[in-house]
Amino acid sequence: MIYLVTDSTACVSRPEARELDIIVVPMHYIKNGQEAFTEGYIEDSAPQAVRSENLAQFSTAQAPTSAFLEVFDRLKQQGHQALCLTISSRLSGTYSNAVRAAQEVDGGFVVVDSRTTAGAMYLMLKEARTLLNEGKGLEETAAALKTIRKLSQTIFTIQDMEPLRRSGRLGFMRSSVSTLLNLRPLLTLQDGSVVSHSLARGKQDQLRQMLLGLHGEPKQVIVQHLGDEEAASQLAQKLEEKGIQVLRRQIGIVLAIHLGLPILSTTWMKTVL
Repeated sequence: MIYLVTDSTACVSRPEARELDIIVVPMHYIKNGQEAFTEGYIEDSAPQAVRSENLAQFSTAQAPTSAFLEVFDRLKQQGHQALCLTISSRLSGTYSNAVRAAQEVDGGFVVVDSRTTAGAMYLMLKEARTLLNEGKGLEETAAALKTIRKLSQTIFTIQDMEPLRRSGRLGFMRSSVSTLLNLRPLLTLQDGSVVSHSLARGKQDQLRQMLLGLHGEPKQVIVQHLGDEEAASQLAQKLEEKGIQVLRRQIGIVLAIHLGLPILSTTWMKTVL
């Protein structure tokens, strides 16, 4: 059998893992450099543990090579293979760690850089399982995912740019745009990196800009969020009014530490290149 392996930033639940035969390798987060915690399935995430006022107390740690190696070794001993999909290599060293683990087990394990994270990874995992269920092989499915990832689109908005700057995962952008004149930045993932998308003036314009940003004729959109249920509900309602199927999902703690709170995002797959 070919299993799917991913890291916890895909925000996968236990039922989804069972349905899609996914094994989740946890990321980690540390409070005040002393208390270490494991991020696993999304329903085990305790967002109240990380609040906007205490984000600076937290740091994160990528899924280590040893964790992937343990999973790959166990699967190989059981006669299985695995396709591993990780968070963008431009956001984390997790991809490199998974590649090293696959090289150590020597055959039967392929690692793909998703060039994204969160909801887009979940959509790619679903596509991968569909292809495998159709009888596609390991290498063929991995190659398909490298094409599929070009179709994934994510737009997200955050309250404060400081957590992203502090994490070193933000490219050049004008300072403090989110605090001037009630302007809120909308960001996107471009080839695996966080870049500027647009600016919105206030919450309602933020929702409007996110709707305007949709392109590629999406039939389904993931609304992923943490910290602002009202805005997520409004966005989901506006999408449904356009006849778009909406899937609501929570964002995990590790991403929250890097992005700050609240977070709101839309993710979809373009139906055309």
